[in-house]
Amino acid sequence: MSCGDCPITETSSLRQEEGKKNSATTPYFETEHEGCLRVPIPCAVLMVVIITVLIIALTALTVGKYNCPNQYKFSTASESHVSSCSDEWILYHRKCYFFSTTTQSWTSAQNSCSEDGATLAVIDSIKDMAFLKRYAGRAEHWIGLKNETGQTWKWSNGKEFKHWFNLTRSGSCAFLNSTEVSSTECEQSLHWICSKPSRS
Repeated sequence: MSCGDCPITETSSLRQEEGKKNSATTPYFETEHEGCLRVPIPCAVLMVVIITVLIIALTALTVGKYNCPNQYKFSTASESHVSSCSDEWILYHRKCYFFSTTTQSWTSAQNSCSEDGATLAVIDSIKDMAFLKRYAGRAEHWIGLKNETGQTWKWSNGKEFKHWFNLTRSGSCAFLNSTEVSSTECEQSLHWICSKPSRS
């Protein structure tokens, strides 16, 4: 409400005289119209400074909350955010996965996984398959599926392959990339994926 809109509530000459005396003795207030006061400038500046400091502090706290160093590994919404996998391993559906940056034969890759208490990746579901393909990208990665001569396809954990997805080509060891699951000769040098149950 502007001072021009203020009603004049006191009309007596006594009040007018008192108003003049008050305005003369109080340096922080001016009266334009009877009953209307201006906020003193020092108080207004102080209020603006306090409000600005509060806004900056709240903004800093909010931004800091979301910019803390990443303490969580990849997981689904249904899993705990605290990872139960070692460094460089990725948590997904209660399994830890490792994607190599170097290449080896299928047997050497399996031995490398064994050193970490894992096997070449065993794929149990279509969701796991989609996850592995997405993270493998275009590079070919060994998985734990092998066909010994004259035998059936078996996973590296000893379970028999139920042929729930198609394997292309006619090699003895399986690999995957972002577009397919295929097989080739086991002596080829490819990247690999290890898997093991997460620590719960």
